[in-house]
Amino acid sequence: MATALSETNLMQITGLEFLFLEVNNLEESIAFYRDALGFEVSKHSPESEPPLATVRAGNLKVSLAQHLETMLKRGRGVSFFVGVNDVDDYYNQLRAKGVEVYPPADEGWGGRFITLQDPDKYRLFFVTWVEDARAR
Repeated sequence: MATALSETNLMQITGLEFLFLEVNNLEESIAFYRDALGFEVSKHSPESEPPLATVRAGNLKVSLAQHLETMLKRGRGVSFFVGVNDVDDYYNQLRAKGVEVYPPADEGWGGRFITLQDPDKYRLFFVTWVEDARAR
């Protein structure tokens, strides 16, 4: 039988800070995250095994590791929600760069978001949260 933890024993999560993604083409993924989404490349090691790069935006770091795709599709069933200050402004920036992105939408779960896919079909949601939704 499961027991509830007291509130004083609960771990306090401070936010998502790091993602590790396997990608098919390191250079294509770097270009997407840097040029399309505006991430900064903080490390690029194409000669390592596997070839690696780390990109970052704010507190979020994403490591990209090139592993040739096997029989499984990457990104299947994986979605990431990344907070941004102004989702409408970010949408306009992405569209100006020619990025395929769905228009901003409001949802009942407390955020206004845009969604797109990276080259390996990882689904990215960029969201501006309604203040009271963060407290839930």
